[in-house]
Amino acid sequence: MKYYPLFSEDNLPQTLVLANGAFPTAPVPLALLDKWCAGEEGYSLICCDGAVNKLRRYTSLLPDAVVGDLDSVSPALKDLLGQRIHRFSDQDTNDLTKTMNFVHRSMGQRAITLLGASGGREDHILANLALLSSYAPLVDELIMLTDEGYFILITEPAEVEVLVGQQVSVFDFLGKPISLTGVRWPLEQHLLPQLWCGSLNCATEKTIRLTVDHPVLLYLANV
Repeated sequence: MKYYPLFSEDNLPQTLVLANGAFPTAPVPLALLDKWCAGEEGYSLICCDGAVNKLRRYTSLLPDAVVGDLDSVSPALKDLLGQRIHRFSDQDTNDLTKTMNFVHRSMGQRAITLLGASGGREDHILANLALLSSYAPLVDELIMLTDEGYFILITEPAEVEVLVGQQVSVFDFLGKPISLTGVRWPLEQHLLPQLWCGSLNCATEKTIRLTVDHPVLLYLANV
């Protein structure tokens, strides 16, 4: 059973992917960006296309890579980025998927913290969330931080350390049986008939246990 400790800026994956949603404002995602800015060992930052424009308003440092169809980056910035640019022009995938494939195939990274994938246009948010489970073959660990909480891509039975009273939601895009304990409304090999049906639960123990054999999203709200 996979174990996830209570997350902090010190134990999240150090490969950071910055999507082109709203730029983070919460303390933990900003702390991770600051660790990369400070050159802390192990940290890398890859931007999805236009996210590099927002990064430039936060720091003058250039990311390790920029991936996408590059339709949102100014010519001057493209010149500055040089070989950091990795352009994939196909329209069958969005920039986040292009970036996730690049991180897996070219960098060999399988533990990723995703930033900036929420906020902005609602259709982009929904598309990003729906795509997360499709990245299961590419990653061993994928955590999507938002300013309000974080999503964990769970692909196997897992124990997750939480705070008692923390708000918990489970989103199952495949509609297969799941079990969930340590919460106010536990589930036992339950089929969630609609996507919203696993939302707005609450942790009653310091560890919640989720039993699945397929990718689901576990959301934990900030306390």
